[in-house]
Amino acid sequence: LVASQAEDLLPRLAVVSRPRTTTMIQFDEHGFRRRVEEALVTLQKVLHSTRRPTFALDVPHSYEDKYLLAEFVTNCGLAAQCTCLEALGVGTQQLATLVEWSASETVTLRLAGRQRCTFLREEEREVESTSKVVKESTIFGKSEQKVVTRVNEWFWKIDVEWELVAYAGTMGGPRQLRLQGRSGSAQLKTTTSATPE
Repeated sequence: LVASQAEDLLPRLAVVSRPRTTTMIQFDEHGFRRRVEEALVTLQKVLHSTRRPTFALDVPHSYEDKYLLAEFVTNCGLAAQCTCLEALGVGTQQLATLVEWSASETVTLRLAGRQRCTFLREEEREVESTSKVVKESTIFGKSEQKVVTRVNEWFWKIDVEWELVAYAGTMGGPRQLRLQGRSGSAQLKTTTSATPE
């Protein structure tokens, strides 16, 4: 992927998702600092002894350095987004199309999934018990009995499909680009007549 194309496209990407009920996750600053400090210890083993990575807060710096750090982190984020798009199968031609769309409109990514359950049939079968009941009689001799259980089973066909689509604008429209997608089906057996979820 071309980095200049990605820089034009990615700031304009909007991610549309369905509203979900989620709980608020509290930021654990102490835990974050601890993980960064552990990573710094490992990093110092790899880097030359003249380099000492540390928190930006703890290093003397000028006012302009804050903007340089923000630019560096933003470029890292853009590179990560390009890597994600490339992993999703977005090629150079598709990226060029997205960049072209982003010149005039927002480009939206949408992940859509569908699941369909279809009732196939109901079957009844008999299952013999593994144990036997043996009765002995002086007149009739031995007799054996087995317990037989009737089991009802319901069979369903589950069809699942998903696709990742990029489109110009925020409401969909004629200009859409399918980036990835799959579909599949499986047969499911249940012991109740309720539709599986």
